[in-house]
Amino acid sequence: MRAVLYVDKGTGTTVGEVPDPVPGADDVIVAVEACGLCGSDVHAVQNGNCAPGQVLGHEFSGRIVAVGSAVSGWTEGQAVAASPIGSCGTCRICARGLPFRCPAVENIGITIPGAYAEYVKVPARQLVALPAELPIEVGSHAEPLSVGSQAVKLAQVGPDDPVLVYGVGPIGLYVIMALKLAGAGPVVAAGRSAGRRQAAADVGADVVIDTREISVADYAKQSGTLFAAAIECSAAPGAFNEALSVTEPGGTVVEVALTPEQATIPLFGILSEGQRIVGACAFSDETYRESVAHLAAGRVPVERLVSERVSLADTPDALRRLQTPGSLVRILSRPST
Repeated sequence: MRAVLYVDKGTGTTVGEVPDPVPGADDVIVAVEACGLCGSDVHAVQNGNCAPGQVLGHEFSGRIVAVGSAVSGWTEGQAVAASPIGSCGTCRICARGLPFRCPAVENIGITIPGAYAEYVKVPARQLVALPAELPIEVGSHAEPLSVGSQAVKLAQVGPDDPVLVYGVGPIGLYVIMALKLAGAGPVVAAGRSAGRRQAAADVGADVVIDTREISVADYAKQSGTLFAAAIECSAAPGAFNEALSVTEPGGTVVEVALTPEQATIPLFGILSEGQRIVGACAFSDETYRESVAHLAAGRVPVERLVSERVSLADTPDALRRLQTPGSLVRILSRPST
């Protein structure tokens, strides 16, 4: 089959031939209908944090084309979304809703071959069925929506709570949609890209500010706003501390962006204000199933996020272009086209 293979830091990725995956007893093979180009993949390629020959891609949906000998309840031709996160499902870490930290973890597109390919092997326990009437492509939004939804759960916000979303890249946009599902608001989104700021408004942000023109701190001061939660999705230098400075007593800062920054934490302020700091990475199995249900019910306007759909052959170029995305929001790789 054809797949997008990592070459090296200078070259990036290329399309090549690899053996078709073969299902183990508990696996299925999925023909990939759509796979989102995630920022973490873009940065991994850009920074050379991949093994030669690695196949990335973890935001995907498709149809089952082969079923392992011990698999029951799934049939060839069935439309599915698939969580990339593998786990035992029974250990203490999994019970805490952190399957991505399971000692037995294997993650599709990260530690095992991913979905920038015609076919991908998936453990059956990671599948979620898609309704027959739903376009299969829509299932590829379940993974990033789950990341956003998990962050919102950790933020512990409710109806009418003001929330800051710092960063309007794809994950920030899915966070906005998850906040609207939770009834939170007003939702203030802060970012630099004009195209992505427009997308933030399109998917439900009540206020969108351009951080090139006004800082989050200045906006909060001028508007008299403190936030019940600040969800940091930008990885911009200083963003975490700025988010913390505009969070109200008892509020929560959720760090979602994969940032290398070593932030200085004002411990006395956290103690005196009763603020919470929490890291959000990936999601629980329950959150993934909930995300598929939201997509199936049409509760989130994910179609507004898709800037382009590209063939497998054009996926390496798309990964390069997303290093400087400009107005691009989300690109889907469509291996069957």
